[in-house]
Amino acid sequence: MSLDLDPRTRPSGPSVVATPRLRTIGRRLRFWGVLLAVLGIVTALVIAIGGIPTTGPTLSAANADGNGAKALIEVLRQNGVHVSTPTTLAAAERAVAAAPGTTTLAIIDEYGRLDRARLGALTAGAAEIVLVDPDDALLGALAPEVFEAGVVPSRLRADCGLRPVQRAGTVSANTTMYGYTVDGTVASEKCLGSGGGVYSLIRLAENGTPTTVLGTGSALRNDTIAVEGDAALGLGVFGAHPNLVWFRPAHAEGATPNATGPVAPPLPGWVGLIELLAIVVLAAAIAWRGRRFGPLVIERMPAVVRASETMEGRARLYARSSDRLHALDALRIGSVGRLAVLCGLPHTATVEDIIGSVCALTGRSRDEVRGILLDDVPRTDRQLVQMSDALVALEREVDAAARPS
Repeated sequence: MSLDLDPRTRPSGPSVVATPRLRTIGRRLRFWGVLLAVLGIVTALVIAIGGIPTTGPTLSAANADGNGAKALIEVLRQNGVHVSTPTTLAAAERAVAAAPGTTTLAIIDEYGRLDRARLGALTAGAAEIVLVDPDDALLGALAPEVFEAGVVPSRLRADCGLRPVQRAGTVSANTTMYGYTVDGTVASEKCLGSGGGVYSLIRLAENGTPTTVLGTGSALRNDTIAVEGDAALGLGVFGAHPNLVWFRPAHAEGATPNATGPVAPPLPGWVGLIELLAIVVLAAAIAWRGRRFGPLVIERMPAVVRASETMEGRARLYARSSDRLHALDALRIGSVGRLAVLCGLPHTATVEDIIGSVCALTGRSRDEVRGILLDDVPRTDRQLVQMSDALVALEREVDAAARPS
């Protein structure tokens, strides 16, 4: 497209490129500076109010956070139970062998880290085994008669003759508890039932070492141990013998072909807080910087483009996209403006006023004139040409009626 330069608007001197000043650069970087300041202030407030929350391993004997089990372990020690808290398989084997026949072995293997082939040596000298929230792999190794049954309600009542359950009365936790089913041909004590043959405490004592499957591990946490009968259940189950080995493996040992669950502990709790904060800040930034622009500013340009070139360019675009209605609307806008002038109407007249005046001058019906100027939609190129011709004919007719001489 060629450009015609208007001498009156042509620049008279050489072009000058101005180097951005520090103030201009500062205005451009103002948004990011404010964003960083807000993030710094919020982070400082979080640290000042309560610090960044952290959590330790779940049901760890040394973890004093809400998800730990330090409260239960300390109360057991105060009641005369000698508690060992090994974190490796070798250390757990030595702790059980140190007091054979008088030790309760509690196994908490939430991440499937234990070597199933070495569990026989670990449990050989235990007086009782307690499996806390075991998965199918651990059950298959130490309690093959018991099977997982999924999540159960977080409030369970005493429904068997075991003394720890009777003393507890009601077991309740704010987190997840699990249920299990047992082979009906095996002698067992089933407690804390949730219906459908699903129980959260099953004790097997028919062959070998008595084994208790306990699905209420969340009731042993520091933040739930004081709720209802949770403490009584924990003290009764784990305090039945003078020695307790609380074994929660800290890392994988040996081959674990049947291990299930995540390979690493979950992310710290403060990660979710930081993610939420980032989402809020991002939403605020989008709302701030994504606002609508103001009205367009008319700027004098040194180049003058002929109207015919603009018309031909738009016509090519409409033809390429087969947008017949936009092409017809462009013609209608010009016709409506010229008809208003021929009818002697002011520039504030509406299209309905123009249609009424055209009908009065030409004697055509209102529906016919309205269809030509507004309503008719071209479906084909032939119809577009016919409607364009109708606009031209209507203008000529109005012009002849307005100037009969």
